[in-house]
Amino acid sequence: MPIELSKDDRAMIRAGAGDLDTAGVQALEAGVVSRLTKMIERGEISHVTKNNLRASITLETGRGK
Repeated sequence: MPIELSKDDRAMIRAGAGDLDTAGVQALEAGVVSRLTKMIERGEISHVTKNNLRASITLETGRGK
């Protein structure tokens, strides 16, 4: 079950997206949600904190580089 991001969470992702276009921001958001959902399902975290969100954004923006 995917997580629901708040307005503030989405703003944090947009800020972390840098100069990505709209499609890039949407892909980043999807990647972050997927990463956080998997972390919850594996039992690594019980709920999403701002630090979890920041780490996921960093890992997703660095992916593929």
